[in-house]
Amino acid sequence: MTPRWPFDGPAPIFRGMTILRIPVPTLGALAGAALALGAIAPAGAAPLHHDIDLTLDPASGRIEAVDRLTLPAGAQSLRLDPALALQEVRAGDRVLPVDRRGDRLQLVVPEGGGPVTLRYGGRLPGFTAGTGLALDGEGAFLPALGGWLPDPASAVGEPPTWRLSVRVPAPYVAVATGRLVEEVRDAAGYRGVFEESRSVEEPSVFAGPWMVEERVAGDLRLRLYRHPEQTGLADGYLGLSEQAIAAGSARIGAYPFDGFSIVSVPPPVGLGFPGLTAIGRAVLPLPFIRSQSLTHEIMHNWWGNGVRVGEGGNWAEGLTTYMADYAAARERGADAARAMRLDWLRDYAALPAERDRPLTAFLSKTHDASQIVGYGKAAMLFHMLEAEIGRDAFDAGVRRFWSEHAFQTAGWSDLRNAFETASGRDLGWLFSQWVERQGAPMLTLADARADGDGVLLTLRQEADTPYSLTVPVRLETAAGVEEHGVRFDSRQATLRIPAKAEVRAVAVDPDFDLFRRLAPGEAPPILRDVTLRPGAERVIAADGEAAGAARTLAGRLMDGAGKQGGGGAAPLLLVGTDAAVARELEARGLPPVPPELAGRGSARVWVSRAADGRTALVVSGADAEALRALVRPLPHYGRQSWLVFDGAKAMDRGVWAVGDSPLRRVVGR
Repeated sequence: MTPRWPFDGPAPIFRGMTILRIPVPTLGALAGAALALGAIAPAGAAPLHHDIDLTLDPASGRIEAVDRLTLPAGAQSLRLDPALALQEVRAGDRVLPVDRRGDRLQLVVPEGGGPVTLRYGGRLPGFTAGTGLALDGEGAFLPALGGWLPDPASAVGEPPTWRLSVRVPAPYVAVATGRLVEEVRDAAGYRGVFEESRSVEEPSVFAGPWMVEERVAGDLRLRLYRHPEQTGLADGYLGLSEQAIAAGSARIGAYPFDGFSIVSVPPPVGLGFPGLTAIGRAVLPLPFIRSQSLTHEIMHNWWGNGVRVGEGGNWAEGLTTYMADYAAARERGADAARAMRLDWLRDYAALPAERDRPLTAFLSKTHDASQIVGYGKAAMLFHMLEAEIGRDAFDAGVRRFWSEHAFQTAGWSDLRNAFETASGRDLGWLFSQWVERQGAPMLTLADARADGDGVLLTLRQEADTPYSLTVPVRLETAAGVEEHGVRFDSRQATLRIPAKAEVRAVAVDPDFDLFRRLAPGEAPPILRDVTLRPGAERVIAADGEAAGAARTLAGRLMDGAGKQGGGGAAPLLLVGTDAAVARELEARGLPPVPPELAGRGSARVWVSRAADGRTALVVSGADAEALRALVRPLPHYGRQSWLVFDGAKAMDRGVWAVGDSPLRRVVGR
């Protein structure tokens, strides 16, 4: 399962984390579910297999199940949600004693006893309970490793194979991951059989009062499981699914599943599963979900679901981001691709050094700081890798990686090996400095001057140990623009670049092709400059009911623990009502609301930098209601410098302009 962060607002936030397989005590809230890599099952252990009969009654919230589980002989520990009562455990005709403590079942499987049959059932919480498992009148939500299916504690290596038969009464329909073997729908209800015979993932099951729309594309079954009010969505969703699968198959290799399903679910979430994505009912109709998020989920069927993440860090989110999100931007044109790279670098510029981590330490998105490294930096690594070895070798490496590791676990070292074989080059230096090292260099253009038919550049890089870089350099000449790449692997070097005509200006990495810390003046202030700072000062400028709303909003905004009061050079988060905010700004010597925002909407949000360099994020709302309306959407606009809201809707937003780049210099003779 590859959960995405909950959909709390209109911003495109379908960015999340690949789940690595270990048993956990409880799945917990979907937004916080993150599993870590566990030990590998002993070599030669019998393959695990589930044969499940599942009956769901949404009206009563009850689940009844029989699981015939193939387990190796000996002592076994299984995990089962405490809400589910164990009715019987047998091995053949023999009843097995079970020691149950909370969610743990301890039992001994006899030699030659065959599959262990477990009968269990109970009432699960509804969707309002905020847990991972849900079953009520709105349907069912039973994700893999959520505790609804007995999970062997030893099964932390290869996932089991399984066959699932699920029944729900009318008017509900059920869907599960795996291959659809058969289904029957009549006046009494729905029965479907699903199976997975490969090493992919435990089954995930969903049910709802859906309309089912289907498109068959060759051997693929594409479906939309929608709620009755979601008319008119099928053509867009299923058409883009067909296109994205075809494009991925052409570039990577055959699509690994028999189809793809888009499932409307009650929680405001987006989650990726093998061959399926579950999207919140309220956000499924929003255009950006289809245009910006669906291809990301489909790409995860190769990276994360098809090839599972092994030891040494989660590479799948970066590769998925690069081959889905960035590929879509590149199709829109060079400007869109450049803007996405700049977004990644702006995010990194806002990341405090103490929250930076190497890619080997990234497992899943737990907050914005981890996403900046695990998504943005990793995607930039693949961009730099492709520039280094060329598109043909890059694509050959991707295809080799897929063909060698499909339905297995793999790590960064396996990626390196695939790209080295495809390119015929040693890439250890590249993977070492970008995967294993924390941080990034900062480039300085110390000098640029004409030198005959070329130009002399003096470059510096700030880093504990110099990085080996191929630095893009743009020469603006009397005859036009020339693009060059220069090798730079020391703290400072003077490099000569020949030109075909008189050089008038030079720009270093003008299109943001290198992962680096942006130089002062390259990055405007954005919300994340404050929200990522655990030591930011929080100031509430409001009274009564509005003060409570302001505190809630401030807590929701901060990606880390801010502090009340304080001061000094720490960033400032100021939240309150219009008049009180204006008084607080004046008392602190900070500029008032920018003229382009003044008097607009129900709330205004902006970031500014004082003369002493201190960054302030100001949220000014008309009243308590205006501030409460921002609690869900505002945290998802971290890349913006300013916004104007009408209730919960962002009616306008933008990024402050910056001046001339410090990495561009006019060259004189």
